[in-house]
Amino acid sequence: MSLADPTPALIVAPTGPRLLALHLPGLPLQRLARGLETSGDRPVAVVEEGRVRCCDAAARAAGVRPGDALAEALATCGRLLAVAHAPAADLAALRALAEALLAVAPAVEVVGPDALLLDASAAHLLRGGEAEPELRLLDRARALAGDLGFTVRAAVACGRGPALALARYGARGDELLRVPPGGEAVALAALPLEALGLGPAVVEKLRAVGVDGVGALARLPPEGLALRFGPAGSAAARLARGDDPTPLVPYLPATLPEEAIELEGPADGAEPVLFVLKRLADRVAARLGGRGLGASRLTVTLKLDPRGEERLSIPLAQPSAVGARWLLASRERLMALRLPGAVVGVKLAAVEVAVVSAAQLALGDRPEAEAALETVLARLSGRLGDGAVVAAEPVARYRPEAAWRPVPFRASARQPGALAARRTEEDGSARGARTRSVGNAERLDDGAAQRPTRLLTEPRLLVATGEGGRVSTVRLGAEVHAVLSFEGPERLRGEWWGAPFDRDYYRARVEGLGDCWIYRDGADGRLHLHGFFD
Repeated sequence: MSLADPTPALIVAPTGPRLLALHLPGLPLQRLARGLETSGDRPVAVVEEGRVRCCDAAARAAGVRPGDALAEALATCGRLLAVAHAPAADLAALRALAEALLAVAPAVEVVGPDALLLDASAAHLLRGGEAEPELRLLDRARALAGDLGFTVRAAVACGRGPALALARYGARGDELLRVPPGGEAVALAALPLEALGLGPAVVEKLRAVGVDGVGALARLPPEGLALRFGPAGSAAARLARGDDPTPLVPYLPATLPEEAIELEGPADGAEPVLFVLKRLADRVAARLGGRGLGASRLTVTLKLDPRGEERLSIPLAQPSAVGARWLLASRERLMALRLPGAVVGVKLAAVEVAVVSAAQLALGDRPEAEAALETVLARLSGRLGDGAVVAAEPVARYRPEAAWRPVPFRASARQPGALAARRTEEDGSARGARTRSVGNAERLDDGAAQRPTRLLTEPRLLVATGEGGRVSTVRLGAEVHAVLSFEGPERLRGEWWGAPFDRDYYRARVEGLGDCWIYRDGADGRLHLHGFFD
Protein backbone atom coordinates (compact mmCIF):
# COMPACT_ATOMS: atom_id res chain seq x y z
CA MET A 1 0.00 0.00 0.00
CA SER A 2 1.33 3.41 -0.94
CA LEU A 3 2.05 5.78 1.93
CA ALA A 4 0.06 8.39 0.07
CA ASP A 5 -3.16 6.36 0.23
CA PRO A 6 -5.24 7.83 3.03
CA THR A 7 -7.16 5.63 5.46
CA PRO A 8 -9.61 6.73 8.12
CA ALA A 9 -7.83 8.05 11.20
CA LEU A 10 -7.82 5.73 14.17
CA ILE A 11 -9.37 6.97 17.38
CA VAL A 12 -7.02 6.03 20.19
CA ALA A 13 -7.93 6.61 23.84
CA PRO A 14 -5.26 8.67 25.63
CA THR A 15 -2.82 6.51 27.59
CA GLY A 16 -0.29 9.09 28.72
CA PRO A 17 -0.31 11.19 31.91
CA ARG A 18 -1.95 14.59 32.04
CA LEU A 19 0.88 17.10 31.55
CA LEU A 20 1.44 20.84 31.35
CA ALA A 21 4.14 21.63 28.77
CA LEU A 22 6.00 24.95 28.98
CA HIS A 23 7.90 26.13 25.92
CA LEU A 24 10.47 28.92 26.30
CA PRO A 25 10.64 30.56 22.84
CA GLY A 26 14.06 31.96 22.03
CA LEU A 27 15.57 30.50 25.21
CA PRO A 28 19.17 31.59 24.39
CA LEU A 29 17.96 35.19 24.04
CA GLN A 30 15.89 34.98 27.23
CA ARG A 31 18.89 33.63 29.11
CA LEU A 32 21.10 36.45 27.86
CA ALA A 33 18.51 39.09 28.76
CA ARG A 34 18.03 37.84 32.33
CA GLY A 35 21.78 37.83 32.86
CA LEU A 36 22.02 41.58 32.17
CA GLU A 37 20.89 44.46 34.36
CA THR A 38 19.00 45.95 31.38
CA SER A 39 18.39 44.57 27.93
CA GLY A 40 19.48 47.80 26.24
CA ASP A 41 18.67 48.70 22.63
CA ARG A 42 21.57 46.99 20.89
CA PRO A 43 20.45 44.19 18.53
CA VAL A 44 21.47 40.71 19.69
CA ALA A 45 21.88 37.48 17.74
CA VAL A 46 22.87 34.00 18.91
CA VAL A 47 25.33 32.42 16.48
CA GLU A 48 26.03 28.73 15.94
CA GLU A 49 28.57 27.40 13.42
CA GLY A 50 28.83 30.73 11.66
CA ARG A 51 25.08 31.25 11.20
CA VAL A 52 22.40 33.11 13.13
CA ARG A 53 20.45 30.66 15.26
CA CYS A 54 18.01 33.25 16.65
CA CYS A 55 17.85 37.01 17.05
CA ASP A 56 15.82 39.53 19.02
CA ALA A 57 13.21 41.98 17.76
CA ALA A 58 15.73 44.80 17.31
CA ALA A 59 17.89 42.61 15.08
CA ARG A 60 14.90 41.47 13.03
CA ALA A 61 13.82 45.08 12.58
CA ALA A 62 17.29 45.80 11.18
CA GLY A 63 16.91 43.00 8.65
CA VAL A 64 18.70 40.09 10.36
CA ARG A 65 17.00 36.71 9.98
CA PRO A 66 17.64 33.27 11.53
CA GLY A 67 19.76 31.20 9.18
CA ASP A 68 21.76 34.17 7.86
CA ALA A 69 25.51 33.81 7.71
CA LEU A 70 27.27 35.83 10.41
CA ALA A 71 29.08 37.96 7.83
CA GLU A 72 25.80 38.70 6.10
CA ALA A 73 24.11 39.58 9.41
CA LEU A 74 26.93 41.97 10.38
CA ALA A 75 26.77 43.59 6.96
CA THR A 76 23.03 44.07 7.40
CA CYS A 77 23.33 45.45 10.95
CA GLY A 78 26.71 46.86 11.98
CA ARG A 79 25.62 47.30 15.62
CA LEU A 80 24.71 43.64 15.95
CA LEU A 81 26.00 41.90 19.10
CA ALA A 82 26.81 38.32 18.11
CA VAL A 83 26.92 35.86 21.01
CA ALA A 84 28.04 32.25 20.62
CA HIS A 85 25.42 29.62 21.32
CA ALA A 86 25.94 27.97 24.74
CA PRO A 87 23.76 24.85 25.06
CA ALA A 88 25.11 24.07 28.54
CA ALA A 89 24.07 27.51 29.81
CA ASP A 90 20.62 27.10 28.25
CA LEU A 91 20.22 23.73 29.97
CA ALA A 92 21.26 25.27 33.30
CA ALA A 93 18.60 27.96 32.84
CA LEU A 94 15.97 25.30 32.14
CA ARG A 95 16.99 23.43 35.27
CA ALA A 96 16.78 26.60 37.34
CA LEU A 97 13.18 27.11 36.23
CA ALA A 98 12.37 23.44 36.84
CA GLU A 99 13.73 23.78 40.37
CA ALA A 100 11.36 26.65 41.15
CA LEU A 101 8.38 24.89 39.54
CA LEU A 102 8.70 22.01 42.01
CA ALA A 103 6.74 24.31 44.33
CA VAL A 104 3.57 23.86 42.22
CA ALA A 105 3.92 20.40 40.67
CA PRO A 106 4.87 17.04 42.18
CA ALA A 107 7.27 16.30 39.30
CA VAL A 108 8.97 18.35 36.56
CA GLU A 109 10.92 17.03 33.59
CA VAL A 110 13.55 19.03 31.69
CA VAL A 111 13.16 18.50 27.95
CA GLY A 112 15.96 20.06 25.95
CA PRO A 113 16.54 22.31 24.31
CA ASP A 114 13.74 24.65 25.40
CA ALA A 115 10.83 23.01 27.23
CA LEU A 116 9.62 21.64 30.56
CA LEU A 117 6.89 19.15 31.44
CA LEU A 118 4.88 19.42 34.67
CA ASP A 119 2.72 16.70 36.15
CA ALA A 120 -0.78 18.23 36.02
CA SER A 121 -2.59 15.30 37.64
CA ALA A 122 -2.62 17.05 41.03
CA ALA A 123 -3.59 20.52 39.78
CA HIS A 124 -6.89 20.32 41.69
CA LEU A 125 -4.93 20.51 44.96
CA LEU A 126 -3.75 24.07 44.26
CA ARG A 127 -5.59 26.70 46.24
CA GLY A 128 -6.81 30.05 45.05
CA GLY A 129 -9.72 31.40 43.08
CA GLU A 130 -12.55 29.74 41.23
CA ALA A 131 -10.56 29.10 38.04
CA GLU A 132 -10.29 25.64 36.55
CA PRO A 133 -7.46 23.71 38.27
CA GLU A 134 -5.24 23.46 35.19
CA LEU A 135 -5.59 27.21 34.64
CA ARG A 136 -4.53 27.79 38.25
CA LEU A 137 -1.50 25.60 37.65
CA LEU A 138 -0.61 27.61 34.54
CA ASP A 139 -0.99 30.92 36.39
CA ARG A 140 1.29 29.75 39.19
CA ALA A 141 3.84 28.34 36.75
CA ARG A 142 3.84 31.50 34.62
CA ALA A 143 4.27 33.69 37.72
CA LEU A 144 7.26 31.66 38.91
CA ALA A 145 8.77 31.77 35.42
CA GLY A 146 8.36 35.54 35.40
CA ASP A 147 10.10 35.83 38.77
CA LEU A 148 13.09 34.06 37.25
CA GLY A 149 13.03 36.27 34.12
CA PHE A 150 11.41 33.87 31.64
CA THR A 151 8.33 34.00 29.40
CA VAL A 152 6.60 30.76 28.42
CA ARG A 153 3.97 29.31 26.11
CA ALA A 154 1.87 26.52 27.54
CA ALA A 155 -0.31 23.58 26.57
CA VAL A 156 -2.05 20.87 28.58
CA ALA A 157 -2.67 17.45 27.04
CA CYS A 158 -2.34 13.74 27.72
CA GLY A 159 1.11 12.37 26.90
CA ARG A 160 4.58 13.86 26.62
CA GLY A 161 4.72 14.09 22.82
CA PRO A 162 1.32 15.76 22.28
CA ALA A 163 1.85 18.27 25.11
CA LEU A 164 5.30 19.27 23.83
CA ALA A 165 4.18 19.53 20.20
CA LEU A 166 1.21 21.72 21.10
CA ALA A 167 3.27 23.98 23.39
CA ARG A 168 5.98 24.51 20.75
CA TYR A 169 3.84 24.80 17.63
CA GLY A 170 0.24 25.35 18.70
CA ALA A 171 0.32 27.73 21.69
CA ARG A 172 0.11 31.46 21.08
CA GLY A 173 0.94 34.25 23.51
CA ASP A 174 -0.26 34.01 27.10
CA GLU A 175 -3.24 31.79 26.38
CA LEU A 176 -3.29 28.20 27.59
CA LEU A 177 -3.90 25.65 24.86
CA ARG A 178 -5.92 23.08 26.78
CA VAL A 179 -6.86 19.83 25.05
CA PRO A 180 -9.50 17.65 26.72
CA PRO A 181 -8.58 13.98 27.20
CA GLY A 182 -9.09 12.16 23.91
CA GLY A 183 -8.87 15.29 21.77
CA GLU A 184 -5.11 15.16 21.17
CA ALA A 185 -5.37 13.77 17.59
CA VAL A 186 -7.70 16.56 16.50
CA ALA A 187 -5.52 19.25 18.12
CA LEU A 188 -2.34 17.84 16.54
CA ALA A 189 -3.81 17.52 13.03
CA ALA A 190 -3.12 21.15 12.09
CA LEU A 191 0.55 21.09 13.16
CA PRO A 192 3.54 20.67 10.82
CA LEU A 193 5.50 17.42 10.79
CA GLU A 194 8.40 19.07 12.65
CA ALA A 195 6.14 19.30 15.71
CA LEU A 196 6.49 15.56 16.27
CA GLY A 197 10.27 15.76 16.61
CA LEU A 198 10.94 13.84 13.41
CA GLY A 199 14.37 14.18 11.86
CA PRO A 200 14.81 16.38 8.73
CA ALA A 201 15.44 13.32 6.53
CA VAL A 202 12.16 11.66 7.63
CA VAL A 203 10.20 14.89 7.15
CA GLU A 204 11.64 15.29 3.64
CA LYS A 205 10.66 11.72 2.67
CA LEU A 206 7.13 12.11 4.00
CA ARG A 207 6.62 15.35 2.12
CA ALA A 208 7.92 13.69 -1.02
CA VAL A 209 4.98 11.26 -0.91
CA GLY A 210 2.38 13.94 -0.17
CA VAL A 211 2.31 13.91 3.64
CA ASP A 212 2.52 17.59 4.57
CA GLY A 213 1.20 17.66 8.15
CA VAL A 214 0.45 15.70 11.30
CA GLY A 215 -3.18 15.17 10.25
CA ALA A 216 -2.13 13.52 6.99
CA LEU A 217 0.36 11.34 8.88
CA ALA A 218 -2.33 10.21 11.31
CA ARG A 219 -4.43 8.88 8.44
CA LEU A 220 -1.68 6.58 7.20
CA PRO A 221 -1.59 2.93 8.36
CA PRO A 222 1.15 2.35 10.95
CA GLU A 223 2.18 -0.87 9.19
CA GLY A 224 3.26 1.01 6.07
CA LEU A 225 5.17 3.57 8.11
CA ALA A 226 6.91 0.81 10.05
CA LEU A 227 7.99 -0.89 6.81
CA ARG A 228 9.28 2.33 5.31
CA PHE A 229 10.86 4.01 8.37
CA GLY A 230 11.22 1.26 10.96
CA PRO A 231 10.33 1.75 14.68
CA ALA A 232 10.61 5.54 14.32
CA GLY A 233 7.84 5.51 11.70
CA SER A 234 5.57 3.40 13.90
CA ALA A 235 6.19 5.71 16.89
CA ALA A 236 5.44 8.76 14.73
CA ALA A 237 2.13 7.22 13.63
CA ARG A 238 1.07 6.64 17.25
CA LEU A 239 2.15 10.11 18.27
CA ALA A 240 0.21 11.70 15.40
CA ARG A 241 -2.90 10.01 16.82
CA GLY A 242 -2.17 11.43 20.28
CA ASP A 243 -0.99 8.17 21.77
CA ASP A 244 2.13 8.53 23.93
CA PRO A 245 2.24 6.50 27.18
CA THR A 246 5.85 7.45 27.94
CA PRO A 247 6.15 8.30 31.66
CA LEU A 248 7.49 11.56 33.00
CA VAL A 249 11.17 11.58 34.00
CA PRO A 250 11.38 13.80 37.12
CA TYR A 251 14.23 16.25 37.46
CA LEU A 252 16.12 16.08 40.76
CA PRO A 253 18.39 19.10 41.46
CA ALA A 254 21.92 18.04 42.35
CA THR A 255 23.47 21.39 43.32
CA LEU A 256 22.54 24.44 45.36
CA PRO A 257 21.20 27.42 43.38
CA GLU A 258 23.17 30.45 42.31
CA GLU A 259 22.27 33.41 40.09
CA ALA A 260 24.36 36.14 38.46
CA ILE A 261 23.77 39.44 36.63
CA GLU A 262 26.18 41.62 34.68
CA LEU A 263 25.70 45.33 35.38
CA GLU A 264 24.96 47.74 32.55
CA GLY A 265 27.89 49.89 33.66
CA PRO A 266 30.46 49.97 36.50
CA ALA A 267 28.88 50.77 39.88
CA ASP A 268 30.89 52.72 42.47
CA GLY A 269 28.27 52.71 45.24
CA ALA A 270 26.29 50.11 47.15
CA GLU A 271 22.80 51.14 46.03
CA PRO A 272 23.06 49.88 42.41
CA VAL A 273 24.51 46.61 43.71
CA LEU A 274 21.67 46.22 46.22
CA PHE A 275 19.12 46.84 43.45
CA VAL A 276 20.61 43.97 41.43
CA LEU A 277 21.00 41.82 44.55
CA LYS A 278 17.26 42.04 45.22
CA ARG A 279 16.51 40.48 41.84
CA LEU A 280 19.03 37.75 42.47
CA ALA A 281 17.64 37.09 45.95
CA ASP A 282 14.13 36.65 44.57
CA ARG A 283 15.40 34.14 41.99
CA VAL A 284 17.48 32.09 44.42
CA ALA A 285 14.66 32.12 46.98
CA ALA A 286 12.16 30.87 44.38
CA ARG A 287 14.47 27.99 43.49
CA LEU A 288 15.01 27.06 47.13
CA GLY A 289 11.28 27.31 47.83
CA GLY A 290 10.56 24.78 45.12
CA ARG A 291 12.69 22.24 47.01
CA GLY A 292 11.32 23.10 50.45
CA LEU A 293 14.69 24.50 51.55
CA GLY A 294 15.80 27.71 53.21
CA ALA A 295 19.21 29.35 53.07
CA SER A 296 21.19 29.69 56.30
CA ARG A 297 24.29 31.16 54.64
CA LEU A 298 24.75 33.05 51.39
CA THR A 299 27.78 34.08 49.38
CA VAL A 300 27.78 37.33 47.41
CA THR A 301 30.52 37.61 44.79
CA LEU A 302 31.23 41.05 43.33
CA LYS A 303 33.05 41.12 40.00
CA LEU A 304 35.35 44.14 39.92
CA ASP A 305 36.59 46.36 37.11
CA PRO A 306 39.02 45.77 35.46
CA ARG A 307 39.68 42.40 37.15
CA GLY A 308 39.38 40.57 40.43
CA GLU A 309 36.46 39.91 42.72
CA GLU A 310 35.29 40.42 46.31
CA ARG A 311 33.45 37.62 48.10
CA LEU A 312 31.17 38.17 51.09
CA SER A 313 29.79 35.47 53.38
CA ILE A 314 26.31 36.37 54.70
CA PRO A 315 25.12 34.29 57.69
CA LEU A 316 21.37 34.29 58.35
CA ALA A 317 19.68 34.02 61.72
CA GLN A 318 17.60 31.04 60.63
CA PRO A 319 16.97 29.15 57.38
CA SER A 320 14.68 31.16 55.11
CA ALA A 321 13.41 31.07 51.53
CA VAL A 322 12.19 34.70 51.60
CA GLY A 323 14.55 36.84 49.55
CA ALA A 324 13.44 40.09 51.20
CA ARG A 325 14.73 38.85 54.58
CA TRP A 326 18.21 38.43 53.14
CA LEU A 327 18.61 41.99 51.95
CA LEU A 328 19.07 43.84 55.26
CA ALA A 329 21.88 41.51 56.32
CA SER A 330 23.48 41.94 52.90
CA ARG A 331 23.02 45.70 53.04
CA GLU A 332 24.95 45.94 56.31
CA ARG A 333 27.93 44.16 54.79
CA LEU A 334 27.85 46.07 51.52
CA MET A 335 27.57 49.49 53.16
CA ALA A 336 30.64 48.80 55.29
CA LEU A 337 32.68 47.48 52.35
CA ARG A 338 35.53 49.44 50.76
CA LEU A 339 36.23 48.04 47.30
CA PRO A 340 39.39 48.61 45.26
CA GLY A 341 37.39 48.99 42.04
CA ALA A 342 33.93 49.46 40.56
CA VAL A 343 31.48 46.55 40.47
CA VAL A 344 30.54 45.18 37.04
CA GLY A 345 28.82 41.93 38.04
CA VAL A 346 27.04 40.36 41.01
CA LYS A 347 26.53 36.68 41.84
CA LEU A 348 24.47 35.28 44.71
CA ALA A 349 24.78 31.66 45.83
CA ALA A 350 23.15 29.67 48.63
CA VAL A 351 26.02 27.72 50.22
CA GLU A 352 24.31 26.37 53.35
CA VAL A 353 20.67 25.30 53.43
CA ALA A 354 18.24 23.44 55.67
CA VAL A 355 14.79 21.96 55.27
CA VAL A 356 12.07 24.50 56.07
CA SER A 357 8.83 22.75 56.98
CA ALA A 358 5.50 24.54 56.94
CA ALA A 359 4.24 25.28 60.46
CA GLN A 360 0.67 25.96 61.54
CA LEU A 361 0.44 29.27 63.38
CA ALA A 362 -1.05 29.15 66.85
CA LEU A 363 -3.34 31.77 68.33
CA GLY A 364 -1.25 34.70 69.41
CA ASP A 365 1.66 33.98 67.07
CA ARG A 366 3.09 37.08 65.42
CA PRO A 367 5.06 36.19 62.28
CA GLU A 368 5.97 39.83 61.70
CA ALA A 369 7.67 40.02 65.11
CA GLU A 370 9.62 36.86 64.38
CA ALA A 371 10.72 38.28 61.01
CA ALA A 372 11.81 41.52 62.70
CA LEU A 373 13.85 39.57 65.26
CA GLU A 374 15.43 37.55 62.48
CA THR A 375 16.43 40.78 60.74
CA VAL A 376 17.99 42.20 63.91
CA LEU A 377 19.98 39.00 64.48
CA ALA A 378 21.23 39.01 60.90
CA ARG A 379 22.32 42.64 61.20
CA LEU A 380 24.13 41.95 64.47
CA SER A 381 25.91 38.98 62.91
CA GLY A 382 26.90 41.15 59.97
CA ARG A 383 28.30 43.92 62.18
CA LEU A 384 29.88 41.85 64.95
CA GLY A 385 30.96 38.85 62.92
CA ASP A 386 29.78 35.32 62.36
CA GLY A 387 29.20 33.51 65.64
CA ALA A 388 28.98 36.67 67.76
CA VAL A 389 25.26 36.23 68.51
CA VAL A 390 24.69 33.12 70.62
CA ALA A 391 22.20 31.65 73.06
CA ALA A 392 22.73 29.54 76.17
CA GLU A 393 21.71 25.91 75.83
CA PRO A 394 21.43 23.71 78.98
CA VAL A 395 23.77 20.73 79.28
CA ALA A 396 23.85 17.88 81.80
CA ARG A 397 26.37 19.22 84.34
CA TYR A 398 25.81 19.75 88.06
CA ARG A 399 28.04 22.80 88.51
CA PRO A 400 25.57 25.61 87.66
CA GLU A 401 28.04 27.98 86.03
CA ALA A 402 29.19 25.15 83.71
CA ALA A 403 25.73 23.72 82.92
CA TRP A 404 25.33 25.52 79.61
CA ARG A 405 27.04 25.98 76.29
CA PRO A 406 26.83 28.70 73.62
CA VAL A 407 24.86 27.80 70.48
CA PRO A 408 23.79 29.92 67.51
CA PHE A 409 20.73 31.96 68.39
CA ARG A 410 17.58 30.97 66.51
CA ALA A 411 14.68 33.33 66.11
CA SER A 412 12.12 30.51 66.09
CA ALA A 413 11.82 27.32 68.13
CA ARG A 414 9.51 25.71 65.53
CA GLN A 415 12.21 23.85 63.70
CA PRO A 416 11.87 20.13 62.89
CA GLY A 417 13.35 18.06 65.68
CA ALA A 418 14.60 21.03 67.69
CA LEU A 419 11.71 21.16 70.16
CA ALA A 420 11.66 17.40 70.63
CA ALA A 421 15.41 17.29 71.20
CA ARG A 422 15.23 20.12 73.71
CA ARG A 423 12.38 18.49 75.59
CA THR A 424 14.28 15.21 75.72
CA GLU A 425 17.31 16.95 77.18
CA GLU A 426 15.19 18.87 79.67
CA ASP A 427 13.41 15.70 80.73
CA GLY A 428 16.76 14.02 81.23
CA SER A 429 17.98 16.94 83.34
CA ALA A 430 14.81 16.83 85.41
CA ARG A 431 15.19 13.11 86.03
CA GLY A 432 18.76 13.74 87.14
CA ALA A 433 17.53 16.51 89.43
CA ARG A 434 15.25 14.09 91.28
CA THR A 435 18.03 11.52 91.74
CA ARG A 436 19.68 11.67 95.14
CA SER A 437 23.04 10.29 94.06
CA VAL A 438 24.39 10.07 90.51
CA GLY A 439 28.05 9.26 90.01
CA ASN A 440 30.12 11.97 91.66
CA ALA A 441 27.24 14.42 92.17
CA GLU A 442 24.67 14.42 94.92
CA ARG A 443 21.31 16.18 95.36
CA LEU A 444 19.01 16.42 98.38
CA ASP A 445 15.91 17.90 96.70
CA ASP A 446 12.77 15.78 96.33
CA GLY A 447 11.25 17.57 93.30
CA ALA A 448 12.41 18.88 89.95
CA ALA A 449 15.21 21.41 90.33
CA GLN A 450 14.46 25.04 89.58
CA ARG A 451 17.08 27.17 87.92
CA PRO A 452 17.36 30.96 87.75
CA THR A 453 16.95 32.82 84.51
CA ARG A 454 20.09 34.89 85.18
CA LEU A 455 23.40 33.75 86.62
CA LEU A 456 26.06 36.19 87.78
CA THR A 457 29.41 35.92 86.03
CA GLU A 458 31.03 35.61 89.44
CA PRO A 459 29.11 34.79 92.65
CA ARG A 460 29.02 37.74 95.08
CA LEU A 461 29.71 37.33 98.80
CA LEU A 462 26.82 37.94 101.21
CA VAL A 463 27.13 38.62 104.94
CA ALA A 464 24.12 37.16 106.77
CA THR A 465 22.67 38.08 110.16
CA GLY A 466 19.93 36.39 112.18
CA GLU A 467 19.14 34.33 115.22
CA GLY A 468 18.62 30.62 115.79
CA GLY A 469 20.01 29.69 112.39
CA ARG A 470 17.42 31.86 110.66
CA VAL A 471 18.71 34.36 108.08
CA SER A 472 16.87 37.64 108.54
CA THR A 473 19.10 40.11 106.64
CA VAL A 474 21.97 39.98 104.17
CA ARG A 475 24.55 42.63 103.37
CA LEU A 476 25.67 42.95 99.74
CA GLY A 477 28.56 45.35 99.57
CA ALA A 478 27.54 48.35 101.69
CA GLU A 479 23.77 47.75 101.46
CA VAL A 480 21.70 45.69 103.90
CA HIS A 481 18.54 43.92 102.68
CA ALA A 482 15.80 42.16 104.60
CA VAL A 483 15.20 38.50 103.78
CA LEU A 484 11.48 37.81 103.33
CA SER A 485 11.75 34.06 102.63
CA PHE A 486 14.52 31.46 102.55
CA GLU A 487 13.68 28.03 101.04
CA GLY A 488 15.88 25.01 100.51
CA PRO A 489 18.39 23.52 100.47
CA GLU A 490 19.31 21.79 97.24
CA ARG A 491 22.74 20.24 97.64
CA LEU A 492 25.13 20.16 94.68
CA ARG A 493 28.45 18.36 95.14
CA GLY A 494 30.99 16.84 92.75
CA GLU A 495 34.03 17.12 90.46
CA TRP A 496 36.45 15.83 93.10
CA TRP A 497 39.02 15.10 90.34
CA GLY A 498 39.44 18.75 89.34
CA ALA A 499 37.87 21.65 91.20
CA PRO A 500 35.60 20.04 93.83
CA PHE A 501 32.56 21.94 95.06
CA ASP A 502 30.04 21.41 97.86
CA ARG A 503 27.12 23.84 97.96
CA ASP A 504 23.67 24.11 99.50
CA TYR A 505 21.43 26.28 97.28
CA TYR A 506 18.44 28.30 98.55
CA ARG A 507 15.73 30.28 96.82
CA ALA A 508 15.33 33.50 98.77
CA ARG A 509 13.06 36.50 98.48
CA VAL A 510 15.22 39.53 99.34
CA GLU A 511 13.86 43.05 99.69
CA GLY A 512 15.36 45.31 97.04
CA LEU A 513 16.89 42.42 95.10
CA GLY A 514 13.92 40.22 94.25
CA ASP A 515 13.85 36.45 93.88
CA CYS A 516 17.45 35.31 94.40
CA TRP A 517 19.45 32.10 94.14
CA ILE A 518 21.88 31.89 97.09
CA TYR A 519 24.23 29.12 98.12
CA ARG A 520 26.20 28.30 101.25
CA ASP A 521 29.70 27.03 100.54
CA GLY A 522 30.33 23.76 102.38
CA ALA A 523 34.05 24.58 102.68
CA ASP A 524 33.76 27.77 104.73
CA GLY A 525 30.01 28.17 105.44
CA ARG A 526 29.76 31.59 103.78
CA LEU A 527 26.77 32.69 101.64
CA HIS A 528 27.04 33.79 98.01
CA LEU A 529 24.55 35.39 95.64
CA HIS A 530 24.64 33.37 92.39
CA GLY A 531 21.58 34.40 90.30
CA PHE A 532 18.06 35.79 89.98
CA PHE A 533 14.66 34.32 89.10
CA ASP A 534 12.82 36.72 86.76
